[in-house]
Order: sequence, then structure tokens, then C-alpha cells
Amino acid sequence: MAESEREYIREMSLEGQASARERGRHGGRPKVFDDDMAAYARSLRERDVPVPEIAAKLVIPAGKNKGRHPSLASVYRVLAEEAGPGVGA
Repeated sequence: MAESEREYIREMSLEGQASARERGRHGGRPKVFDDDMAAYARSLRERDVPVPEIAAKLVIPAGKNKGRHPSLASVYRVLAEEAGPGVGA
């Protein structure tokens, strides 16, 4: 009985997510970096600017942390995405 109830809940959740997706809503946390910020961070890194200085020069444009600087981990993550898997790990 509990297993069938759990399956029903799962199906309803998936239907709700599909319905939200059709309306243009996507779950999850909003991205900190937009394409311009990522490109700027990469260009600074190519000029051998240290990552802490890159983070200090960037400002989050929207969301809860608007006007603040991204974390070092976020900057490293964006720079690693460009480098590809296995690089810098």
C-alpha cells in the first residue's frame, strides 16, 4: 500500500514539474555568473590575474546576493568549465 502511494506522489511531482516547465519556470538556484561575467573572468585569468583578484573585480548582477562578489569556489568552477573535465582537479 505504501509503495503504491509513494509511486502516486512521485508521478504527481513529475507532472507538476512538467507543467511548470511548459510555463517557462525552471527549478533550482539561479546562476551567479552570466555569459559576460564568465567571459570577463576567463579573460582576466588568461592575463594571469590571481583568482581572488578576479572574484574581487566581479559583482553579482541579480538575485539575493546582488551587488556582492562571487565566492572563490564559484570563480574556480566557471574557469574549470572552460578548461574541460579533468583539468585542474
